[in-house]
Formats: sequence, structure tokens, C-alpha cells
Amino acid sequence: MNNKAPIYTTLAGAAVLLFFLLLVQPYSAPSVPPSPWDAYTRPAQRFLSAALRKDSLELTRQSVSSEPVAWGLAAASRYPDSLAVWARKARVWSGIRHGDTAEVLFYTDTKVCDERPIWLRFLGDSGQFKVVEAGSTCFDPERRPPPRIRRPT
Repeated sequence: MNNKAPIYTTLAGAAVLLFFLLLVQPYSAPSVPPSPWDAYTRPAQRFLSAALRKDSLELTRQSVSSEPVAWGLAAASRYPDSLAVWARKARVWSGIRHGDTAEVLFYTDTKVCDERPIWLRFLGDSGQFKVVEAGSTCFDPERRPPPRIRRPT
């Protein structure tokens, strides 16, 4: 009896299985085309990171008025742990654009402020966005997003 036959059979079986897995890729997800709202993810994360650091100068650079600066500093003072998650994991959920202004809802893939997105109103285009207004019922129960933008159903 040939002692090498089981080894060759095992290697051949493994090669066939590997080929099949590469061909089928059972756990691969189809690629999703980029959303036009993706351009707002990094500006939102930069704004929330500056708020978390309580960097009022950077918040002022990224805002058109003192209102979003005050909101960011208040959120950082009252809810630093939640804001830290938002600064790292905020992703665009939905939005609406009118002229050079965009109102955008953000979410995280975490349980932090689950079902209570942050919304930011941006002014500008081509990546040169400034925050006009900010809010979230996560940080302020009375602060709801404008009725024009809602969570997609």
C-alpha cells in the first residue's frame, strides 16, 4: 500500500475546496456604489473630533456661526464618551440638499445613541463644507432634526 496516497488525496481535496471558495466567495458582499452624501462623512467627523477636544478655534474654523460651536462644546462637556464614538464612527444616513446647503443625518454602527442620529446642516460644496447648525436628541432631547430630513424607512 502506498503511504503517500492519503496525503495527495487530502492536498487535492484542499486545492479543489480552495478553488471553489475563491470562485464562489460565499461571504463577500456586492460592492455598493458611493453615495453623494459620503462627501459629508469626513467633515462631520472632523467637526465632532474638534468638539470632543473642546477645540473652540477649530470648531470656529469649521462653522459659519457660534451656534454649532456652542452645541459641540456643550455635547463634549456633557457626553464625552458618546461624542467620542460619534467622532470616530459617524456615517451618513440620509440627507437633503437645497442650493448650497445640505442637511445630513448621521448614525453609527454602535448602540450609542441608537435610533437618535446627529444631524448637521452644511454650507458649501466641493469638500469645503462649514457647519451651519448641529443637533441630536442623543445630546439634547428637545433638539430634533428639521422636518425636511428624516430617517429612511
